Amino acid sequence: MQNREYWKPTKFLCNGNNKFVPNPEFVILGSRIICRIYIESYIRSIQQHASGILLDCGCGHVPYYEIYKDKVVDTICIDWPNSLHRNELLDHYVNLNERLPFDDKSFDTILLTDVLEHIQNPGLLMSELSRLLKPGAKLLVMVPFFYRLHEVPHDYYRYTEFALKGFCESNNLSVVELEPYGGFYDIIFDLLNKKFVKNRFQLKLLEFFYSLISSTKFYKSSKTNQSRKYPLGYCLVAKKNL
Repeated sequence: MQNREYWKPTKFLCNGNNKFVPNPEFVILGSRIICRIYIESYIRSIQQHASGILLDCGCGHVPYYEIYKDKVVDTICIDWPNSLHRNELLDHYVNLNERLPFDDKSFDTILLTDVLEHIQNPGLLMSELSRLLKPGAKLLVMVPFFYRLHEVPHDYYRYTEFALKGFCESNNLSVVELEPYGGFYDIIFDLLNKKFVKNRFQLKLLEFFYSLISSTKFYKSSKTNQSRKYPLGYCLVAKKNL
């Protein structure tokens, strides 16, 4: 990552004990609930599987750097060209719909967070990411499922767990884990957050009720089944076959 000394937390802040919370300076009111939901799954997957030389693909302002920095030896950051705002952290500006400018078997870990839905040719990108992985290296993909249109008009797909498995099977990758996050009640709260929360008082009220419900035995006992039927999104970890 270029200009590493300029990196600072953007989307998430660490408030101690490896606990990350949405940063109010960067996360809009309508996204606070969903960020609280998925960050725990992201942390678990990233910290368990990130290692070696990591390619942060479609990295933006590298919001997960603080989560993986102690797990890897180096980070290469790539994203789309942006003529309006230069990103000083990027190593390369890359069109993710085309062949990626790296040699085969270059990386120990590739991180692709909330990017795949914005790719017009996802099959090509997944093939390229597999090409770049060393044998035994890991690909970490996080994608939304029940989620509103965003970054319009560059929002093309939503993927089920079966589509994600298919990408792996077609690209010499074995699924290590493929877990949904969220569930029916999480979707309801995310929709309420996006549709009706207009100020901080309303957000605090909604967060209070969400915390109350998510702490109940009913919510916790139904979580696994609800997540499979009504996923907010998925965390995929796949390994390059030898």
